[in-house]
Order: sequence, then C-alpha cells, then structure tokens
Amino acid sequence: MQADLIYDVGVNDGSDSSYYLGKGFRVVGIEAHPGLAQTLQQRFSSEIAAGRYTLLNLGVADQDGTMPFWVCDDVSEWSSFNRDIASRDGSRHHEVHVSTRPFIHILAEHGVPYYCKIDIEGNDRFCLDGISPNDAPAFVSIEMSHRNGSRDLAQLEALGYRRFKILNQLNFTPALPWLVSLSRPARVKRRLDRFYSSRFGKREDEGWVFPPGSSGPFADGTPGRWQSLAQAIATWGKLKKISDKAGSLNVWFDIHATR
Repeated sequence: MQADLIYDVGVNDGSDSSYYLGKGFRVVGIEAHPGLAQTLQQRFSSEIAAGRYTLLNLGVADQDGTMPFWVCDDVSEWSSFNRDIASRDGSRHHEVHVSTRPFIHILAEHGVPYYCKIDIEGNDRFCLDGISPNDAPAFVSIEMSHRNGSRDLAQLEALGYRRFKILNQLNFTPALPWLVSLSRPARVKRRLDRFYSSRFGKREDEGWVFPPGSSGPFADGTPGRWQSLAQAIATWGKLKKISDKAGSLNVWFDIHATR
C-alpha cells in the first residue's frame, strides 16, 4: 500500500480529486465519460505534468476491451454502462464506446492506494472484485445499494474490512433511519435535519467546502463512530425497509470501510 496515494474511481467533475490533491495526496483518477475526461485533462494539467495526478479515461469492467457506455446528457453523474441508470427520470442520453480494464490490472500498474473512493454507477462491484484481501487499501468507500447493501457489506468483510460507516451524502452525517423516515410535520423534520447536520455533519474540512454531489470526507475524517458488520447491516436493513415502503429514500448513502 502507498500511504500518499488515493484512487478517485468515478471522477465526474473533479471535485473529489481536487480535495484529495489539496490534502497532499497523489491521485489516480478513473473516468469513463470521454467528455468529462477531456475537461479533467485540462483542469489538472499542471498536476499531471508534476506527476501528482494520473487520469485514466476508461471504464472498470471484468475484462480488457471496449464496451457501450451511456452518457447522460442531463445529469453527468448518471452516465453509466447501465442504460437504465443513464436514462433515469427520462433523462436524455446517448451511447459511446469506451475502453475497459479490470481493476486488478490498474492496481498492479499504479499501486494499492491508502484510500479508494468508488462511485461508478452500477460497476462498483468490479472494483471490489479486483482488490486482494492480502493487499487492500486501508480505507475504501462505495455507493450503498439500497437493494443489495448487505451483499456489498459482506463482500467488504470478505476483503478483510471489519469497521463500517454508512453516511448520508447530502450532509455527510451518519445514517439515522428514523430521521430519514420522519415525514410530518415537514417543518419539524427540516429543523431536525438542520440541527443534526450542524451537530454531526461535516460540510467542510480545513476551509474546503464540499460542493453538492461530492463524496465528502474520507478515512478517519468521516463523522460518527465505526460500526461492526452486524451493526452496519442492521442500519442498512432499516433504510431498505423505509425505501421499500416509500418507493424511494430520496437520498443516497455511501459505505465507508476500514480494517
């Protein structure tokens, strides 16, 4: 493991990469979206020239090759190898073909990072499949599947991770299922949301303000206590019940894990 290295898998607009670079880390950024990759190449040109930033314009898959990739024209974050994700809510989208590479090969070439952020709209599991339990990042985060969160947690546990946090990505607070389910009166819920966010959330770090859509803090900088696998599965299970009943949580969560 290289203690000064972070992987940003799913760079999107580069907000997370910029934050990691500002913290003094070297960064390997992976972005399948060709248009975004071109913009990122320009944005981080000086860091690339200095050897602090490596940008890979490819998708993570189970084999080398090329695959159809669906670019969401309305919400770039929804661009995906899965057309259902790219077309969410009737969004305009179009097909391109991008190069793909197994994550295990990327790790072999660029090294195992201290922290690996994974957010690639449906292909997160391909990254986890490429991680070796004997040489894994100290910290990793993935977007939580509302439907299959227990599977994701079990896979992380199989890789040697023993402590977990589930964070609300709107305000970077530890997940509170009862607060997510609270709906009436609306003004009370808003006040509780604001209080909980101000008390336990982390919208900035040493002057860096996390923009909407960013992944937020990482590693031991994340708020809240680490949970055991059983506790994390219980938290996910409560969120899943709320989602199943309401049809949607209207908020997304990330799973953070460490050994």
